[in-house]
Amino acid sequence: MNVLDFGVEVIAISASGVLAPGPMFFANLLYGARQGTAAGLKIAYGHTAVELPLIILLAAGLFSSGFVAGRYSDAIGVVGGAAILAFAGAQVATIIRKKGLPMPAIESRNSPFIAGVALSALNPFFLIWWFTIGLKLIADSASFGPIAGVALLFGLHIWMDYVWLTGTAYFASKGGSMLKSKYYPLLLLGLAAVLLYYGVYFIMTGMT
Repeated sequence: MNVLDFGVEVIAISASGVLAPGPMFFANLLYGARQGTAAGLKIAYGHTAVELPLIILLAAGLFSSGFVAGRYSDAIGVVGGAAILAFAGAQVATIIRKKGLPMPAIESRNSPFIAGVALSALNPFFLIWWFTIGLKLIADSASFGPIAGVALLFGLHIWMDYVWLTGTAYFASKGGSMLKSKYYPLLLLGLAAVLLYYGVYFIMTGMT
């Protein structure tokens, strides 16, 4: 496999994970609406802090797909679901309390980074994706060398996360007059409801 073919493979397959709407995507919209494009960049930083070590560990052969995805995915799902519910609950409580643009007391400029870490590390679908689909990409990267291959794979994959998260955060921040509209809190409540759905779904899946 040459570099061009590998690049097409990585980008095409990575899109299944990067562009899939999940908890981190909706959290990114919430933070982007308040903090702008920088929030998406910080969430991407947090995501990278989890994803890069995971890829390195997988490439080094320290863990097998069955070890985590098979034995611990249920527990990860329950813990991750609980974390998502707590995050969404805080959003709902703040929106109701302030009846406007939510700015939780616990929120800081570093909150998007923390959300990026938590909603990656505690997302069972993210981990299962890497222990299944991602393993194929890692295996294919070996033809370019153990270090160069992983570096190439990571570079071809991670830029999509940054473009997607910063881009959607930017558009979320461009609410314009919508930020002053009485319907804006309803939009944020809708996004929080999506997070609640994922939280409940992760917990129910993990428990069953």
